[in-house]
Amino acid sequence: MTIQDKCIKLNNDIHKRMFQKNHFESSFGHYEKCFTSLDLIEDCQDAIDEFINLPESILQNRSVLNIYGVLQAMFCQQDGLFGLFQNISKNQDIKLDDFFTKFQFNKEIRKVRNDIVGHPTSRNNNSEFYFIDKGPNSKFRFSYAGYNPEYRVVKVDLRKFIDDQMIFTEKILESVENIIQTAMEQHKKEYKNRSLHSIISDLNYSILSIKRGIWDSQRSFQAEPGLKIVRASLTEFIDELKLRYKGFIPESVEHTTKTIEYILNKIEIWLNNGELFGNEDARIFMIAFDKEFNDLIQMSKELDKEYTSDHTS
Repeated sequence: MTIQDKCIKLNNDIHKRMFQKNHFESSFGHYEKCFTSLDLIEDCQDAIDEFINLPESILQNRSVLNIYGVLQAMFCQQDGLFGLFQNISKNQDIKLDDFFTKFQFNKEIRKVRNDIVGHPTSRNNNSEFYFIDKGPNSKFRFSYAGYNPEYRVVKVDLRKFIDDQMIFTEKILESVENIIQTAMEQHKKEYKNRSLHSIISDLNYSILSIKRGIWDSQRSFQAEPGLKIVRASLTEFIDELKLRYKGFIPESVEHTTKTIEYILNKIEIWLNNGELFGNEDARIFMIAFDKEFNDLIQMSKELDKEYTSDHTS
């Protein structure tokens, strides 16, 4: 799997409601920084790959633009990896240097970039000055020189830098994936034995009792207790769903539950006004209720399956 493939997978994972709604803070910057960091990491890898795939035969004897470009792409990717790890690990206080140490990053890569692509003529508060050698360079090898204040020459192996960065990037992405998977497994474990389907699956008799209030003169009184039971179960279902997703209800579920609530409100008004029995509008409303309620039953099964599945993907 390429770096780009891993970024796409992680981008899908962080958008899963089970993770997104329970892991990120609601304030701006936590969730947003993660998926923009992943986009940056992916784009930078595209740029690095473009450099790798350039035929050396088409390069000039002295190619400075490509050196600038690949070093800057690697630098931006490092920043993207840092931002991603900060937010996924919820370790906002980690310092960049500690992050590099933790994942055994070759810090020479970043130093070389800062020397010649950052502020080469005002490095470290004007205490160092650098320039790329004027002689020919190859695709992966060049040298630069400067003063700090002693004159120094640095030989650079871009091939090694790219390989080291690849290893570093894969370590971060693997760590991030482990954090996401662990968080989702823990969340699933908490709710695995709490079935949403069971809350609303045993309401056939109560729903029938509501319908009897429309057409059964002998048992129309059953509509009121039936309505109360259905309402209570629906409220319990919604409350349980909000617990799982920190107040969030999936859009399709919300649309269905709001339609059901609207129908029940109309039934209650007719019941309270003594207008339910023989009410043709109420009969049509309950036909619509059956459809929406059957949809909700199916949704509850799918939601439960999400929590009982052995895989988080």
